Amino acid sequence: MRKLDPALQDYASIIEKLKPVSKSEDLDSVLNSIASDIPKPKRFLIKMELKRLSSPCKIRLDLRGHVDGICREYDYQGITHYLDDVGVKKFEKGIKIFGLYSTGVYEDVLNAENNYRVMQQRQKNPSRPLKASTFTEEATSSVQYPAKAVLFGNRGVRVEERMIYAIAVDIELGISTIVRAVTTDLSVSGCRLKINDKYPLEKKQLIYLQYTGLEKDFALGLKDKIQYEVVGIEKKQGFIYARCKRTYDVTTDSFDDFLDNFINGNKRRYKLNLDNTVDAVITKGYEQFYLPRINSLPIFINENEQGEYNAAMMLSNDNNKHIIRHWLNESNVNCLGQLLTDKRIKDLKQKPGRIKEGLLYCFTHIAKGRIFFYSATIDELNQSPELKTLYLGFGANKPNWMVYKIQLIDIDPNLSFLPLTLPDNASEEAKKWNKPPSARVMKHISQLRYVALLSDFSDEEGQNAYKNTEIDLSQVNKLQVFGHSKSEEIPLVEDIAIKYVNLRSETRFIYKTQVVISSDLFDKTGITRDFSSSGMQIEFPESLNLEKSKIIKIALPELQKISSKFKLKNLEYEVVGLNKAKTVVNLRLYEQRGTNHIGKQFFDELIDKNISRLKTTNLGHVIPGLAEALRNIYAQRVLNTGFFVHKQGIRHDLKTIGYSHIPNPVVDLLSTESSETEHSLYILLRQNYLNSFIINMLRRLQRHSKPLYQDLYVRCKLSESNEKDRFESILAHEIRNEAARKIFIQKSIQPKMMFFSLRVYLSRTGRPDTEFIAKELAYVSQYAIHKAKSLEEELWSVTGVGDIIDNTEETMTRFNFPADKIEQQLKLRHEHS
Repeated sequence: MRKLDPALQDYASIIEKLKPVSKSEDLDSVLNSIASDIPKPKRFLIKMELKRLSSPCKIRLDLRGHVDGICREYDYQGITHYLDDVGVKKFEKGIKIFGLYSTGVYEDVLNAENNYRVMQQRQKNPSRPLKASTFTEEATSSVQYPAKAVLFGNRGVRVEERMIYAIAVDIELGISTIVRAVTTDLSVSGCRLKINDKYPLEKKQLIYLQYTGLEKDFALGLKDKIQYEVVGIEKKQGFIYARCKRTYDVTTDSFDDFLDNFINGNKRRYKLNLDNTVDAVITKGYEQFYLPRINSLPIFINENEQGEYNAAMMLSNDNNKHIIRHWLNESNVNCLGQLLTDKRIKDLKQKPGRIKEGLLYCFTHIAKGRIFFYSATIDELNQSPELKTLYLGFGANKPNWMVYKIQLIDIDPNLSFLPLTLPDNASEEAKKWNKPPSARVMKHISQLRYVALLSDFSDEEGQNAYKNTEIDLSQVNKLQVFGHSKSEEIPLVEDIAIKYVNLRSETRFIYKTQVVISSDLFDKTGITRDFSSSGMQIEFPESLNLEKSKIIKIALPELQKISSKFKLKNLEYEVVGLNKAKTVVNLRLYEQRGTNHIGKQFFDELIDKNISRLKTTNLGHVIPGLAEALRNIYAQRVLNTGFFVHKQGIRHDLKTIGYSHIPNPVVDLLSTESSETEHSLYILLRQNYLNSFIINMLRRLQRHSKPLYQDLYVRCKLSESNEKDRFESILAHEIRNEAARKIFIQKSIQPKMMFFSLRVYLSRTGRPDTEFIAKELAYVSQYAIHKAKSLEEELWSVTGVGDIIDNTEETMTRFNFPADKIEQQLKLRHEHS
């Protein structure tokens, strides 16, 4: 049995991912996209291997006596094979992947898990890749916890309408070879043909068509046959299905006009091929659920003419805007630009892999009314263990302690154009809708080279872990090296709000001003983060003895100085939310029936008079089309993993995940070997976790609630093939204490084992953003109302959106594991992804 070339052994997972597109015209672009960091000679070998695997095969498979199973006859395209149940599944899955009985299918069947030769090799070498096994019936993830995948940013763009239409044609394959065939669909510039598979037909072959069926009823005015090029071939059930495009070797304006009018006049009668548009509606619908609820902050990085990098723009939403607020100084100026310096971006670029990852530890120190920011990367801290201990121990004792994961991925401004999947000839407006971003937008983003994704891992539990570090306070002045300059100009980072249907009742504005709150037990002074006519969010330097629904009174001393009309004292507000540390409080005005709340009157007037100067929490983009351009770029560079909870009646399901084509170890952890789009949610849903974990969080969420999260620990035994033995997952809070958690991690990083710590966020959704998919949905409705209704029902049933972020490095750092052990785990997951 042929083994994979040793030179390609390290790229086996990439070859596996590319199998479904091995016969596609887009193979080169997809390969270059996901393997850009692999040397060109190796990419060429990968491409040759894919061509070998996708080449047609005529060898009869006979597994009798070679597998642990009962074999029976299995006929396929005139060849009788002898396969057992496992072999049949492998064979049929291979046909779906490659589109034909190919060398890859043949080898996959012979490499089934129950093959005696394979089992013997396993005993000699028990290590195996990360993918979950799907070969056995017992505990098979694809059966027990299946999930379909939505590939964010993927659009099957079609330049014109294709009508499902069968008409007789004659194909001239050579000087004396005329073959009768039929079309299965038809457009002005192409067609799909159905032809008996005994006739030779190859990709890139030139053929000539005579539309004999049309000529019986219409005068086509053609002097010669029409030349086509075969661009794709699919074989099934004794027939070849060939996708062909016109070469336009000669001008046939009258025939082109005839086809255009013929299709336009009959598309309601014969139906259009809507597959691309239907797929796009699904993809865009799920994108628009996920992107406005991502918990990480995408920051777009410019490169100037001198090769220097700077943070230029950030894509904000309700779930990630708290990261932006953390970086407002005493003058309400955002200082994030000082965090992502040119040196840090360049240091990050030197890390291995396409996605560059690291950790950032930050805190603020307040003195004489001024806010001083401090930040350090984990690599900077690791250069001096003593300074690292001092920094983490001192910083964690500050109220505004911030821990971030940073991920850096390359981008191209051209990714900003994601056209509709409507063909240009679908309507008069289609061409207008399919226009790329304006020249003004393209100029504004022309220097973008990377997107840095900041994920906030700050929480009370982690902060307490770092707090316990013993430090020498006499050495604190050494931390000045990590302080941000107060004298240098602060780089501007544009806050661009992602465009989506906003279900909030009113606009909130970012503004810092002093607030004094009073209750029966205390008077405390805090600073507002934002306000609206009906409420505000306030941050305090220490924890408050407050509970939800408590009625408190507030005073606004600084705002009182600019208003003599309103008395801004003893204003009653209700506590409607607190963070875990009880240092951030959400207030809503408490208005007794028949009274006009002074606070509401004041803020209404303040907003009305200063609307042009106030910054909203969802800032409107200055340049039309800029927010959509940045959204399109990030949709194709999503680095985390989304999931979607559906509700049908009283039943909840979690069977859909979403990600981009960028390499993702979490997606690999969920993957099966059956196909590129089949996944197992075993680690997320085992032990009734759907109800006790996911749905339990969902029930505690309202539409406007901040997302909830839990940390999930996963142990992967690389030597095990059975899923129940291979994976062990447990919620961190289910492990009795910190010491026991560290022991779990310690046992999970032994040889031939991997440890994952996954932070699983969940947000409740509102209604789907149907405006975003309205054009495609209306197009589908014209020709297949049942499909449009089914699509709408699927999207309306989404009730929860999740975000899975790998926080393994931070978790292991928090538990004080050595840097080399952490690096070993990070390297191991990339080897198996």
